[in-house]
Amino acid sequence: MKVLVTGANGLIGPHAFKTLIAAGHDVITCGRSAPATPTSHHVTGDLLDPTFRDQLIRDERPDGLVHLAWQTKHGHFWNAPDNPDWRKASIDLLSRFLDAGGTRATLAGSCAEYDWLNSKDGAKLGEDAFCAPATLYGQEKLTLARHCLDLNAQGASIAWGRLFLLCGPNENPARFVPSVTKALLANEAARMSSGTQVRDFMHVADAGAAFAQVLDSQFNGIVNIASGEGHSLLSVANSLHDLIGRGTVLAGSLPDRQDDPPYLVANTDILENTIGFQPKFDLTSALKNCIEWWKDHEA
Repeated sequence: MKVLVTGANGLIGPHAFKTLIAAGHDVITCGRSAPATPTSHHVTGDLLDPTFRDQLIRDERPDGLVHLAWQTKHGHFWNAPDNPDWRKASIDLLSRFLDAGGTRATLAGSCAEYDWLNSKDGAKLGEDAFCAPATLYGQEKLTLARHCLDLNAQGASIAWGRLFLLCGPNENPARFVPSVTKALLANEAARMSSGTQVRDFMHVADAGAAFAQVLDSQFNGIVNIASGEGHSLLSVANSLHDLIGRGTVLAGSLPDRQDDPPYLVANTDILENTIGFQPKFDLTSALKNCIEWWKDHEA
């Protein structure tokens, strides 16, 4: 199958297209710049430009689509004003893809679509959980998800992968795992909130591979892309400290955010049992990989 992968320069894009290539697909990547990991066929352009979207689909005529591109700037994307632009561009890209004969699509959603503010301790979020996004990012993703479900009802074959938290190489250094890792590697104090918040972390390589496997499946609809395991942020920080062996973890040195959900963990029954996906990383091996990457990339 000829598969177009957008967002090939993101955290999970390189892992998605490498898995697809290994599975025998003819992969095309697109974006404003070529991915750091070379691909056999890359098309440079801006997906927010309708002219580029039109030319891309007319010229390449892909059979499959893995759409990962969106606004992802750390600390900015939650309420970035271009979130509606990305939703509109994604709807247009999907429409052109289907009109040109595309047969199978998988798009990246987010756990931000769920009702975070009323999350309950110990209650994993299944795909049928109530959605009430607290951010513009989550609202626009949910609108696109519902559009995909409407297209499925009309005969399309689309899967919507709701990503939870990620960790792995190339993360923004201000994100939780890199910020703690970098401080500890420097034998400094890693400042953080109370750390009582429970989160679901998945290694970026597993997330990319999951999207590739979902595309190759027959599943239509919403599927959580996550580990399905909950760990408190403090336990993650302490695990990093144990693995690194220096520095200190200062829990409570930063305030807890009032809008921070106490428990955000996915139910992954569909991913594991219907799709048949099994991750290669557990939390410990994922954190070890993060540590080694930052050791290699620190100045």
